Amino acid sequence: MNMLAADMGGTQSRFYRFSCEDGEISIKEGVVLPSSCISFEALLAKLVSCWPEQGKMLKNVSLLIFAAAGPVRDGRIVMTNASFSVEKTVAEACFRGAHCLVMNDFEAQAWACLSPAMEEAVLLLPGRGVSWKSHGFEALSGLTGSRAPVVVTGAGTGLGAAWLLPGRTDGEEAFVLPSEAGHMAFPFEGKEELGFADFLEERRGGPVTAEHVLSGPGLALLYEYLCGRAKEPACFTQEPGFAESSCCRLFARFYGRFCRTAALSLLPQAVVVTGGVAGRTPSLVRHPEFAREFLRAKGGQRELLSRIPVWLNRHPLAGLWGAARAGVAFAGGLCRAPEEC
Repeated sequence: MNMLAADMGGTQSRFYRFSCEDGEISIKEGVVLPSSCISFEALLAKLVSCWPEQGKMLKNVSLLIFAAAGPVRDGRIVMTNASFSVEKTVAEACFRGAHCLVMNDFEAQAWACLSPAMEEAVLLLPGRGVSWKSHGFEALSGLTGSRAPVVVTGAGTGLGAAWLLPGRTDGEEAFVLPSEAGHMAFPFEGKEELGFADFLEERRGGPVTAEHVLSGPGLALLYEYLCGRAKEPACFTQEPGFAESSCCRLFARFYGRFCRTAALSLLPQAVVVTGGVAGRTPSLVRHPEFAREFLRAKGGQRELLSRIPVWLNRHPLAGLWGAARAGVAFAGGLCRAPEEC
């Protein structure tokens, strides 16, 4: 089976071809395009024209998986941080004969936990002191050994979160609960933070959400608030001493707080942090303030949190691997006999 997987964000969209033979997924060629097209049709047309050999290999694709930032409604995603909508019907018209799956981008990031993209994940907080492989995540088909979910969250152009749940019975496929948790109100505390909250509210012109804080634009605004000048994160995160700066400390605190809130919401077996912000600048989650804030609780809650390992997945193609993994599960459903559905 040949698949075209797409991971579409507010800044750029990645398209890669995958194949699946005998349950083994392998990655092939791909292209990366800016997400600045005026329409989804225009982006797909550009994809075909930019593909190696003018899209020749795309003619054999039988399954399309589009993972995009935003909630799915009737096979359509109105992109949160881009100017167009991702639509199943448009994709199927462009790639005639192919089935199409449209999903939230963090659904794909959650599915990536069951793919080779997790093989290079590193521990931020040890939890029970296990390694990734001894924790039982390698090449899993259903997170056997625990029925607890895995929280997957990450900051990029926006902020996403999803929960990967094991099958309810042995042999049942894992599944994912998407969310729009990035659009919840963010809980600021103390004078230092409330000053930044006022600054954000004035800039945003309305209530401040978690995504306004934990994202690339949020990091840029935090730096501007603290330093009095605007600068892109790609510039100031590379400055000497950034890892010890107030900007890094506060962002790490905010990230740890969001991860703690997400962890307490569904009592997971693990938390996986992904996304471009921590991927490019791991000091933002390696800072001691991240761990301190994640574990900031008393009594039984602190004990519970101290047992949850927190992982950092920096794989640049995690969303694509997750989309492909979801596509294989989707294709399995298509192949079932009607009485099995």
